[in-house]
Order: sequence, then C-alpha cells, then structure tokens
Amino acid sequence: ISTTSVVAGMEFKHVLVLQFQPEVSSVQGRATLMRWLKHVEKPLEKPQNPLLKQKSCVAALMVVSGDSGIEIGTAEKIPVQNLSQCDLPAAWEAGGCDQIVILSGSQDDARSVEDSAAACMGKTAIPIVAQVWNGENGEKLLKKGVSQVIFDVTNDQKAPSSIPKGKLLALVNLKLDVSNQWSLNTTEPSSATSVDATIELIKTKTSGFSGVILGLEVATKDDFAKDNIISSMGALLNAAKEVSPSIWLLGGDMPLGAMIKVAEISEPTHFIRYPLTNGAAPAKVKGTLLTADYNTRVQPSGMQYNSTNLQCVVPALEVQNGSVPTGKGTSSVTDLAAAVDTFSVVGEVCVIDVDTSLGTSDGMATREILKPLFKKYNVRYGGGLRTVDDAMNVLNEGAAKVVIGSAGDRDFLSQLPRDRVILSLDAIFASDSDVGTWTTTSNFPITKVITDLCDIVGHFQITFLEPSLPGLDLSLVMKLAATCKASKAALTIAGPIRTPQEIATLDEMGVECLISTSILGSPALPLPTAITAVIKTDRQDGLIPTVVVDSSNGRALGMCYSNHESINEAIKRKRGTYWSRSRGLWVKGETSGDVQELVQVAMDCDRDCLLFTVKQAGSGFCHRHQQTCFGPATGFDKLMATLQQRKANAPQGSYTKRLFDDQVCGERRRGEGL
Repeated sequence: ISTTSVVAGMEFKHVLVLQFQPEVSSVQGRATLMRWLKHVEKPLEKPQNPLLKQKSCVAALMVVSGDSGIEIGTAEKIPVQNLSQCDLPAAWEAGGCDQIVILSGSQDDARSVEDSAAACMGKTAIPIVAQVWNGENGEKLLKKGVSQVIFDVTNDQKAPSSIPKGKLLALVNLKLDVSNQWSLNTTEPSSATSVDATIELIKTKTSGFSGVILGLEVATKDDFAKDNIISSMGALLNAAKEVSPSIWLLGGDMPLGAMIKVAEISEPTHFIRYPLTNGAAPAKVKGTLLTADYNTRVQPSGMQYNSTNLQCVVPALEVQNGSVPTGKGTSSVTDLAAAVDTFSVVGEVCVIDVDTSLGTSDGMATREILKPLFKKYNVRYGGGLRTVDDAMNVLNEGAAKVVIGSAGDRDFLSQLPRDRVILSLDAIFASDSDVGTWTTTSNFPITKVITDLCDIVGHFQITFLEPSLPGLDLSLVMKLAATCKASKAALTIAGPIRTPQEIATLDEMGVECLISTSILGSPALPLPTAITAVIKTDRQDGLIPTVVVDSSNGRALGMCYSNHESINEAIKRKRGTYWSRSRGLWVKGETSGDVQELVQVAMDCDRDCLLFTVKQAGSGFCHRHQQTCFGPATGFDKLMATLQQRKANAPQGSYTKRLFDDQVCGERRRGEGL
C-alpha cells in the first residue's frame, strides 16, 4: 500500500486495515485511507483481466543459473549475493505480484536457491515458492518460511513422503512440435502425443502433489501469435484441471497478449512470468494485465454483485419461417413441444415468435401448440404482442411471463402485472455510449428507460445488436446491472454470448443470459456446458453437492454428488444421473429399476449446490427401498402413498377397493378434487 516502512496495510474486498504510527506517518496513513475510500466510491472504469479474478494470481519468476546469477527477464543477470541489497522483491510486491517463484537449472544450484529465497523473504511478505531436488532440501526450505516447494517430475522425480501434499507442487515441462502435438521436454527424446494422452501422462507423474506447474515451450516466440498454438495451450490447460484444481502456467517471457488469449480460454489458477519486460517496471507489467483489451471482458474491480437471478441461462426458441432451430438443424413448428421439453430442463424457456413479430403470421397456430405447454412448463412468450388483451390472454393461458417489445409504452405496461412482464429493448452500443431503441424513439438512454419504468416493469431484456463488436462490452453491461439492481428489477442480456466464461461473468453480476437454442444445441456451446459454467466447488475432488427432490410434492428424496460428466449425462438422457464417490458415474435405477425422470436442474444462489427435480419411479430413492433417504413419508405424503398403494393392491371386498371401483363414489372423488 505504501512505499514507506511505517505504514502497513491489508485489503480484502471492501475492508481496509491500516497500521501506522501517528507521530511519524499520520499524513501518509490518512492519504492512503482517503485514496482507498475514493476508489471504493468510484470503481475502476477499465475492465479487469480474467487473469486477475479472485481465484487467480500472478507470480514473479526468478531462475537461478549457478554462478552466472539470477534471470528475471532482463538482458543482465543479478548476482545472488546482490539480491538482498536491492529492492526488487519489494518493488514486485508493490507492482502487484502475488507470489515469487524461484526455479533452478540443476541440483548444484540448491544453495543459491536457498540464498535467493532468504533474500526475498527479507524484502517482501508475499509467499515464496522454490524448486528443490530432494526431500531434505525441501524440508529445510519449508522450515525457513518458503510456502511451497517444487519438484520437477518431467524426469521422473517423485514426491517425497516426508513433505505434506499441500506443500508440494509438480513441475511438468512440455514442448509443442510442428504437428501441434505435445511431448515431455526431457534430455532424452520422447514421442509426441495428443492432449488426452498427455493428460494421462501428467496424471501418472503428478500423483501425490497438490498442484501442477505446466511449462509450455514452443519453437519460436513468434508462435505465440498463432491462434492454433494458443488454442492448443488452452485445451491442454482445461484438460489439466481434471488432474488438479490448482494449475500454474509457467509463462516465462510469453508476450502479454498471448497470456491474455490463453486466459480467455482456460483461466489457470496461477500465472508465472518474468516480472520485468524490456526494462519496464513491474507495476507496468501488472498494470498491462489489469487494463489489457480483450474480447471476453469481465467486470471492473471494486464493484461486484451476487446473483439475483437463480437461472443463469434461458434458452430462446425462435419460431421463424415456420421452423424452430435446435442446434442440430431446424424442426417444424409442430415439433415445438419436443423442443420445449428438451430445453426446459434448465428452468424457464423463452419462445419468441419472430414470424408474428414481423407480421408474416398471426401467431395463432403457434399459440395453439403452446397452450398445453404453458400449463406443463415455465414458458416466456414474446413476439407481436401489441395489445393489452393479447398479452393478458397469453398470461391467462398459463405463460410464466410475456415479453413486450416496441408496443410497450407506459400506458400499455401499467395494465400488466409487474412481476410477469419483460420489457425488451434493442441496444446499439458504440464505444462507451448508452443509447438504444425503444418504441419509436431512437438513441434513447436505456438506463433512463429502466429508471422511468421500473415501478411497473420488474424485468428488462437488453439485446445487443452492434455487429462490429467482437463480444459484449461488459463494463456497459455492468452499468445496466447496477441500474437494474437499484431499481429492484431483473436483467437479461441477449447478444453475442458464445463462451462459458462470458456466462459466468454475467452471472456474477446477477445478469441472466438469453441464448438461442441454435447455439445451445450445438457442439460450440452445449446446454450442459452453458449451465455448468457458473458452478463453484471448494472440494478437492471437484464434486458438487446435489439435493434431489420429488416433482410431485417438492419433498427432498436425498443428497448425492454431481460433476460435469454426470450433469452432461443427466441432461442428455433426461435421467437422474449422479457421481458416486465409490462407483463413478451412477444412473439411478439402472440396477434396481427405481429410475428417475429428470424434470429440471437448478442451482442455489451461491452456485455451489445443485437441485435435481425428478419423477421417482419404483420403491423410491433410498437404497433401503424407502421413498426418501430421510425416512418414510409423513402427513399428506404418507396418505397419498398409502392410497396409491391400496389402489394398486387393495384386496377384493375391502372398503378402499369399493371406493375406487364404485362409479358414483368416483364421481364424488373427482368433484372433491381427490
């Protein structure tokens, strides 16, 4: 926080702790506090790079090269003995580095690594991570205060049993050949393999370590500018997350632009890089990462929102030219019911009748198809609703909400229920402007529309139409999200949303994504990938607690676990599918016959727990042949279960049998709603 030695501070989110001596540094301390308060009141306007999201950190790299000194990215090396006399470690900390990583070329450098670590610890409080070559050396460094030690497993170095797993990091050096295949970067030639085979190799070599550092070497520095190289790196890093939740990318002198592109694809938990580039101050390196321009922008730091919309992705089924896109081609509008059933697994779906909106159809055929669907699923409907009567008829038919476009002036909207109307605005953003189209007025400030109509509209849907933008400008989305939050209104964004990272970023702002089923049903962004983009877990095995409830009464049947693979299978099969800690992929009822039809997958507000709503068949969910894992049913649920059992198995002559068989009694039961 300060370059002086008499002011110390620690910041966490919106909490600042300062310690200083009033006699010596009251002016400095007060100035630091006032700068921080100003920062809190007025957040940074530039977007923060995904490298520096809360879960990521940037580490400064030092490479000890024997007697020749320490490499830090400059042309000249620093003698080890001079490190304790210079202020570089403190400058790196001030420049934003979160850790210092010390690597070495050989076992002969062990003493130099120890001296370098000691010198850094004397100059900075940020964690030091150092490479070692045996267990004894590692224990010695840990006792001196190093936070973690690194073992190079490229040449089959094993994890020593004397060091706790949480303190061990595995270094795997890989190189990419001309055919875009990875191989171990060893002194002995090794055969190139696919990403999948490389991951299996990494799994074998890194057993017993808490994290994996991937050193990725390419033929020349110019290769970092090639999209196929960046894509291959991103794919490898993403796959490596199956090996360990802690993935470090050893970037060395990788250009900042390449680092940002890799981060867009994979978001490693740590980035290790030389702190100096062409003599630039370390603060500039971190600053470049903070403010670098990239397509998939995330929200500026200093202002974060918890999700207010429980549904992160809403599938949009667009009826156009009498057909509905599903991602696997188009289907006739008569297949709309099947499409709604497929995508309703995530909750509400939005049916947009483009033909009616354009005036090429009166929409009655589509409405007739939707009437029974309104009663069975949560469906939003929009397209061509130009009168209050039209909108109210759709709501009375059972639609969850209506989407109103250009017809939605104040008089129109005030006659509809606030919590069941969505006002759709087409936004054409350029640079940092805030203008769009609404009713017949162009260049109307959208934030003003939200502020003026929030008393009668509880949900706004903004569609970004600017074709020249490579992606959403999320700093502008954040502005809209803040306006909606202040107005106690929900916000849905539609437009060029193409990646899981964008979905997760919008969800963190409390913003819902409206995405066409032509995308969600395609390999580019499958439905399971889209809805799991926001899921978080702090478990080492990556599993997500999953509560299972009965669709008929909402009662909890039990609790189990899911992961990305099981969620993908559950949605694909429309069956209750989970991840057993002992058996792996588990499809409920495959052995017992007590199958579950999956109705819906939802998640809690913190995105760290799933809710599966299912139709349970057979004896129930519990392995003890009970309906639930929490004991037998009670109250009304018990009565209903008893009646259903008696209806199926009541003995001849019993009173229950006569009640069900007697036609007059049957009419009375139906009249009483039984």
